[in-house]
Amino acid sequence: MTHPSTSLSLGAAALVVASLVAPAIARADYYDYGGSSGKDSWEKTRFEGAVGGLVGGQSVGWVHGTAGGLHLDAGLRLDRLYLYGEYDFLSVGQDSYDVDDPVRGFMHRGGVSARYSVATVGGKRDIPVRGDFWIEAGLGDQVINWHEGGRLHRPDVSMGLGGQASFRLGRDKPKFLGFYYALKVTVADAPPRKDNQPTCAGPCDYPTPPSPYDVGIFFNFGVPFGR
Repeated sequence: MTHPSTSLSLGAAALVVASLVAPAIARADYYDYGGSSGKDSWEKTRFEGAVGGLVGGQSVGWVHGTAGGLHLDAGLRLDRLYLYGEYDFLSVGQDSYDVDDPVRGFMHRGGVSARYSVATVGGKRDIPVRGDFWIEAGLGDQVINWHEGGRLHRPDVSMGLGGQASFRLGRDKPKFLGFYYALKVTVADAPPRKDNQPTCAGPCDYPTPPSPYDVGIFFNFGVPFGR
């Protein structure tokens, strides 16, 4: 079994490698403005990163409540396709207005994802603004450290959709800056429960076992930058 710290290191490594390797890969194609490819600056391969946040809700077995924190990503953009590594640092757990002694902790999440723009607006040769509407999917790894003790490690899958506005700064060797907003969902196996017997947690026709999956639903926002 993979040790949680090793798994977290791998997730962080994906982000670091993407941020280091992507500029070198992009440079050979991106700065060749005198070549015969005929591509404009929006279509050329380039490095992209983003700093932002996540706000929403996360369930961890019987513990559920609001969650939020920092989001970082970095990778390689190939016109409509963005391949990237990501890291999230979130506060998760119960809410103080729901229980007197809430269970809370910190979640570290690393992952890799692919994002594809299903539609774009603007971003032609002489237009310095482009809008992207995209969908994404990826794989991640969660490590949750509870404040009062205990650690949970598990993989997850993620999916999302969102929109992004990017602004080109300069012409010969342009840089890019923008903002994005998205809905992001993560799904992971719920930890084993002692009370796993079929029950009616609310009005129902017949009892069922608790859901075997934990879901996180977040509003994701950030400031992307690239060159």
